[in-house]
Amino acid sequence: MDKRRLGLLAFAGLALAAISLAALQFTNVTYWQVNATLPPAMKYAGSDTSITGRSDGSGYSNYIYVTWYSPGNGLNVTKISIVGFTGDITNYTNALRVCNYYYNGPLTVSIKYVGPVSGSSPYSNYVKQFIVYNPSNTGQWVGFTYTGTPSTGPVILGQISQNQCITLGVSVLVDPSAYSAGVANGNTVLATYEVDIIFST
Repeated sequence: MDKRRLGLLAFAGLALAAISLAALQFTNVTYWQVNATLPPAMKYAGSDTSITGRSDGSGYSNYIYVTWYSPGNGLNVTKISIVGFTGDITNYTNALRVCNYYYNGPLTVSIKYVGPVSGSSPYSNYVKQFIVYNPSNTGQWVGFTYTGTPSTGPVILGQISQNQCITLGVSVLVDPSAYSAGVANGNTVLATYEVDIIFST
């Protein structure tokens, strides 16, 4: 065997080694919209004062829902719309499931807080806390808290094998003044935040 063929074989071996070390990684973008309404459990004045004038029901039933859309830039965006209750930390422990149904092998799942979506709403100052977290390990979270502690990540949540899922929760706090400002009606979007879900092999 001549030196030229040996050199080609060595190059082919290096190329195969480089391919075997390559890893697959892709990012799924999610936008989390925060709306607000009054909490379902509240303190009311007693009948001696008769000043509240409120009915027993708020009329809002869809506190969280998930849809998807394409903003025209090629991305497939998952949109999670949640309602926070003014003045109360509102916590959804099963907001979104991240599943591995189609990859034949384990995937590592991470979350990364990117921040507010540009031009999303002029009312974001009413949102005092926004956290996306792993309910199985509440130390794994991204976002910002009402105490001012931010965490952008990425935070590794763990691995999911084929046909397994990781559940994500979300926690928000909406300032009570959103109600007097007329934007705590359950329909007005206060803010939209991007959280990327990153899958890697």
